[in-house]
Amino acid sequence: MGLTAVGVGILLWAKATDDTFLSDLLMNLGATAVGAVVTVLVLQPLIERAQTPEVVVHLTFPQRRFLNAMSDTADGIKIMGAWPYGMEPVHRSEFLGVMHRAIDARVLVQILVLDPSSDAARQRTSDMGGRHDARAAIFGVLLAFHDWSETLSVSTAHTFELKVFSALPPARLYLAGNKAICSFFGDSDNRDGSNVRHYETSVLGGLGFYVNAAFDQLWDSPETITLDEHWRLGLIVDWPAAAPADFEADRRSAYVVDGGALFLSDQQLLHDLAQIGAGNTGGRAEVPVRLPRRVVGFDWDGHRPLCLAAFDRGRDPRAVGVTTAMDSKYGAEGPVRRSLLEIRPDTSV
Repeated sequence: MGLTAVGVGILLWAKATDDTFLSDLLMNLGATAVGAVVTVLVLQPLIERAQTPEVVVHLTFPQRRFLNAMSDTADGIKIMGAWPYGMEPVHRSEFLGVMHRAIDARVLVQILVLDPSSDAARQRTSDMGGRHDARAAIFGVLLAFHDWSETLSVSTAHTFELKVFSALPPARLYLAGNKAICSFFGDSDNRDGSNVRHYETSVLGGLGFYVNAAFDQLWDSPETITLDEHWRLGLIVDWPAAAPADFEADRRSAYVVDGGALFLSDQQLLHDLAQIGAGNTGGRAEVPVRLPRRVVGFDWDGHRPLCLAAFDRGRDPRAVGVTTAMDSKYGAEGPVRRSLLEIRPDTSV
C-alpha cells in the first residue's frame, strides 16, 4: 500500500511539473513503483501457481498439512478410509480439537468409516499382516466418535456427520475445501499407512475428482448407515395379543454381529420377554421380530422370518465371543452384566 501511494504521488508530481526532463524522470519512477506492486500482487502468485505440480507425493501421511487445511477451510471436510489417521491415539486429541473448531465455524464435516463387522474389515487385518486387529481398532474409533459427538451442542451437531460403510473403498480421501490427500489400499499397508504413498492434489480434476466422486457414491449408498444406526438397531417386536399393553413394539437396542449371528443387549426387552415366557413350559419364549434393514455380517437373506429369544451367557459356547464383541463396541461392562438376546431365523415357519 505504501509503495502504491508513493508511485501514484510521483505520477501526479510528474503531471504537475512544467520541466519536461523532470516530468519524464518522475513518470518513469512512478511507473516502476506501480509495476513493482503489480508484479508482487498479481504476476508472482500466478508464476508460483504455474510452477506448483498438480500432484505432490508424500511418503508418509502429511498429518500437519491436513490439520492446517482443516483449520483454514471455510468449505466442507470429507474423510474416507478404514478409520481416520487423526484418530490414532497420538493424534486424536489435536485432531478432534481442530474438527470441533471447524464445526463451530459451521464447516460441514463428513466422515466415512469402515464397518468393523464387514468382510472388508477382516481383509484390512489381513492386509496389515495380522499384526493389528482392524476390527478392534475401528470399534474403538467409532466408540470415541460416538462419545465425542455427544459433547457437541445442538446448534453445531448437524454439521458433523459420520456414516459406516461395508465395502472396501477404492482409495482413502482426506479433503478440506479443494485440497485433497489420497492414497490407495495395498497388500503392504501397515496400521498407520506409513509405507503408503499419499498424493496431495486438487479435487477439481484428475485423481482428486475421482476419489471425491467415490466418496459421494459410498455416502449415498443405501447400505451405508449412520453413526446412530451403528450404535442402535431398530426392530419391531410382534408381541402376542395377550401381552401387556405397555410392551413396546418399536425398539432400539445395542447390538453386535458375531460368527454370522445377531445379538442384542437390552435389559428391558429381556425382562418383557421373560414375562411372556413365564406362563410357558420351561419358562422360555420366542417372539416374532422384524428388522427394517439388513445388518452387515448377519447370515440372513432379508426375507426369512425372524424370532427373538433370550441368550444364555452361562451355557452357550458362543458367549465369550459375543461378550468380547459387545465390550469392543460399547466398552467394558460394569458390575451389572449385560442382558443378552439373540435374533435368529424362525425355524418353526
